[in-house]
Amino acid sequence: MLHLPFALALATSPVAEPTELLPSQPTPNTSELALLAPAAASMPVADADSPFSYTYLELGAVSLDVDAIDDEADIYYGRASIELLGFLYVFGEYSNLSIDYKNTDTDLIELGAGAHVNVVPKLDLFGEVGWLYSDVSSDLSALDDTTNGYEVFGGARWMVLPWTGGGLELNGGLGYVDLENQISSDDKTTFWEVGARVHVLEMLSVGATYSKLEDDDQVSAGIRLSF
Repeated sequence: MLHLPFALALATSPVAEPTELLPSQPTPNTSELALLAPAAASMPVADADSPFSYTYLELGAVSLDVDAIDDEADIYYGRASIELLGFLYVFGEYSNLSIDYKNTDTDLIELGAGAHVNVVPKLDLFGEVGWLYSDVSSDLSALDDTTNGYEVFGGARWMVLPWTGGGLELNGGLGYVDLENQISSDDKTTFWEVGARVHVLEMLSVGATYSKLEDDDQVSAGIRLSF
């Protein structure tokens, strides 16, 4: 415990103000802040001009005309896609194919990932790769089997006629499928497709696509809910 005289001496001795021990800090000028605000606002944002969402749920139907067996297959599908980091996305798709030929029915699952970039306002380029798993049930033993393969695809999406809350999109691309034991004229198929999508509302759209798979023709239509 301090003796009283010593304590009084400490209490009465001058103490330097804390602000005298620290260097003075400049106060931001309001005019400087006003100049910084527009610069920060003009910093680029990934795909800021892209009118498309890559997070969606889609349901649709497909008619496939198989030239090798001169028959048509009916396909129903569901697809889900989730966008990541503003330029990547992952997707999954399930489809069921049925055809009268040898009472054949196919369940097909695709899991994959893709990337997209907005090259000019209202025009996106994209590419994706997917792993395929096929389970075929058929009266023909050569077809009744499970196999797996892959698909790669690249294309473009163009909002050719935008309007408030929606617009008309044209799209297309080129792809390659390597999947044995599939219902098509070739196991290894290069294909191209063109399509259109009407964005009725900001979240709801309907689309149709024509695809040419070597010797086979395919027409599809679907409804999509985007987020």
